[in-house]
Amino acid sequence: MQNINTKDYWESRFKNGSWNESGQRQTREYALANVKNINLPSDFSGSILDFGCAQGDAIPIYNEAFPKAKISGMDISESAIETCQHRFGDIADFTSGDFKHITEKDAIIASHIMEHLTDDKSIVKDLLSKCKNLYVFVPFKENPLYHEHVNYYDEDYYSDFDVNLIKIFVVSYRIKNSIRQIIKNVLFGKFELYHNFSKRIILYQIKGLIK
Repeated sequence: MQNINTKDYWESRFKNGSWNESGQRQTREYALANVKNINLPSDFSGSILDFGCAQGDAIPIYNEAFPKAKISGMDISESAIETCQHRFGDIADFTSGDFKHITEKDAIIASHIMEHLTDDKSIVKDLLSKCKNLYVFVPFKENPLYHEHVNYYDEDYYSDFDVNLIKIFVVSYRIKNSIRQIIKNVLFGKFELYHNFSKRIILYQIKGLIK
């Protein structure tokens, strides 16, 4: 199966608006759940990288949860990073690039990124060489896979690494349907302004190689 998650694909999604409302909301909801499951103290003063930060919607949530930390974001999409800098440049630093461009951090958060990457284990290996702790959040036992996802995750998926902690939890929230979806529902005899989003998530906290 060909992986559609190219740089051009994501540049297109961010530029044509298909990401905006639903993607931003999902990023915020995931981030709210992430901070409840990351075992960093609220007075953590180290560096945190949001790897694959999209348009930065998790950044203010991480900033509020860890107000003393130095927070940064990175994404492969230049247009997404431009949006980040415009919206949240006052509270975080942003860089456009991939994992090869990361400098050393105390903690790296990879929230719902690895399921899009064919070579995710090799990327995890590289990230571990650049941090003290890596937090990977991905869908848990997703079946069938969403069309953008290429990996299936269970408790043993990253067993080759020094996994300190595994947590499984659910993210649920109510989201407003798009006009297109409302029309589609009406054609099938349903009038629904909202739908419920719910997904099981697994967190792998993996020990990095930096002391």
